[in-house]
Amino acid sequence: MAEEQVVGGPTGAAPRRGRRLSEERSEHILGTVLEVLHDQGYDQMRMQDVADRACVGLSTIYRRWPTKQDLVRASLECERATEKYVVTGDPRADVKAFLMGLADDLNGDGAQVMLGFLASLRTDPELLGVYRETAIARMHEHLKSLLAAELGDDFRDLDLRAAAGPAILIYTAAVCGQPMEPEEMATRLTGLMFSPVP
Repeated sequence: MAEEQVVGGPTGAAPRRGRRLSEERSEHILGTVLEVLHDQGYDQMRMQDVADRACVGLSTIYRRWPTKQDLVRASLECERATEKYVVTGDPRADVKAFLMGLADDLNGDGAQVMLGFLASLRTDPELLGVYRETAIARMHEHLKSLLAAELGDDFRDLDLRAAAGPAILIYTAAVCGQPMEPEEMATRLTGLMFSPVP
């Protein structure tokens, strides 16, 4: 698709901007942002990286999202970012699958990507707020609902248990720098999160 052009009016009127990005094209670009964030982290991501991977012109991105912060905020709220988690009807298996995926993402360079992203969020309170209200909130509610399905909605410390699994994985990988075997860690943490109250 050809890049949209800015065309001047015949009588010296203010320039008229090109066609707005279609919703489908916007979602494609925002989905690409999520991929680049996953692979490189927020601090290493460049607008040019997104343009190259999405196969669009850099001007197309800047026209819609003037800054990197604008672009990332929009990506965290896009349809792809809000895709539903897989729920099979087996809460323990679903919790384990989620934790395995997170542990796998945090292995090796993934931990540094996570640390870089978290450090960047601290310098941008608005972006941090969006991240908490989108990605973190969805993750927490997903894990909490799986725990409640087996332990009951009124089980004490559901919120604490839902936070414990991801927190331990991030602490182990990003803070302690320890390599993890994803399936083993996910299995142990799932047992811990579903354990009965002494």
